[in-house]
Amino acid sequence: MHRYAKLLLYGVLAFVVFVGISFTLGGRVNWVLAAATAAGVMIAYFFAAPRRER
Repeated sequence: MHRYAKLLLYGVLAFVVFVGISFTLGGRVNWVLAAATAAGVMIAYFFAAPRRER
């Protein structure tokens, strides 16, 4: 899978998981915190994922 597609997929997945857990536990969702969490996951994956050298 393309590197940036996987990066976006992980960000969306983190957003959905955070929203689901937040809504289940508290009944409300902090959308700003959910977006910040997704962005943090994407940034962390970008720097942590191994890159293939050409």
